[in-house]
Amino acid sequence: MSERDIIKILQSDIALPQVVQERADEAFEQIRGKSAETKRRKAHFSKKKLLILAVAAVLAMGSITVYAACRNWSKSMTEGMGATAEQQAQLEEQGAVVFPAQDDVVVTPREDAVIMPQSQTCNGVTITAVQSITDHYASHLIFKIEGYELAEGAEPSFESCTVTVDGGMDYNSLSSFYDGLVVGEDGRAEYADGSPINYEEFYPRYVQDDGSMEYMITLYHEEKGYFIGKDVHVEFENLGTAGKAAYISDNEVQGKWSFDWNLQGTDSMREYTFEEPLDDTGAVLTRVEISPITMHVEFQFPYQTQTVQGLDENGNPITTTDFVEAPPLTGVRLKDGTVYPYLCGGGIEGYLENVSGGIYEEIYINQKVITPDQVECLLFRKHVEGQYDVYLMDEYYEVPVNP
Repeated sequence: MSERDIIKILQSDIALPQVVQERADEAFEQIRGKSAETKRRKAHFSKKKLLILAVAAVLAMGSITVYAACRNWSKSMTEGMGATAEQQAQLEEQGAVVFPAQDDVVVTPREDAVIMPQSQTCNGVTITAVQSITDHYASHLIFKIEGYELAEGAEPSFESCTVTVDGGMDYNSLSSFYDGLVVGEDGRAEYADGSPINYEEFYPRYVQDDGSMEYMITLYHEEKGYFIGKDVHVEFENLGTAGKAAYISDNEVQGKWSFDWNLQGTDSMREYTFEEPLDDTGAVLTRVEISPITMHVEFQFPYQTQTVQGLDENGNPITTTDFVEAPPLTGVRLKDGTVYPYLCGGGIEGYLENVSGGIYEEIYINQKVITPDQVECLLFRKHVEGQYDVYLMDEYYEVPVNP
């Protein structure tokens, strides 16, 4: 519901709920009193206008969910990552979210940068910077694409997408068009809207009901707080389709679309310390950070090497040496009993800073927005060592989280 819609409702003759009427009356009295204190520096208000202002104040103060619903959150986040209205409100309240096309964004560009509008049209295709969500280790950047006619069964693709953070590219990244698919409880793909899926023949749903598409870029870094407060520049060039993981110019729209804004973020997360051995793996869990969009864990895990057998690009056997990995964090169990065994998506793992000290870290991007306070238990996947390491998809080391 937009602010204009709220005003329309308030201007009509309706019966307000009692609690809203009471709070509106209180706000009305406060506004009227404030008007007297200011010695009528402004024109007289009609009671109807004051009632509109009063109820708007009630909505703003007493119902954060209504405020969140007024924001233009992307489908990638609300449907694809399951961000509830309450989670949206919390992320906004924490300062994790920027809406570049809706707000007066703050940016301190390089001297040679040209700040472009946050919604741009080129050759009939409009791209809008919808939102960014940033925490200590990652930032999601979501864009809406309108005016492109995607052929049935085709996969959309940009010929190039360049992202710089404070003028540099020192980060890891994932990016894709939102396809309407999410990871189900059994680890298989399913449609985010709950519609039935035929695994013998199913197709991604790139085009939404209004004909638009969405594109999400996820940046992540092992340095804590790396993205918060930094300027981001995103540039797309040429929109076409993908074939065999490569860009092709079928139905291509040529153009460039550029965007700049500042990655406001939150350092709000739950942090826990442990001294928890994971069975006989040699890994001792020592610290965990949980945010709505990332998970970061640390182990005390002495560096070890192992010989790995594999095949080269021609199918010939090869032998390589690699470090032994600690059990990967894969998911969580919530206090209400809900289990997300496939919560953790892409990320970084290994001895990121201190090899000799045996400090092993894992940083993962959540495939679903979670509420950190509701996490009851962490799930680390077990594996069997052998010629090839095989992870047991349904067996976990469970580590309770105690507040």
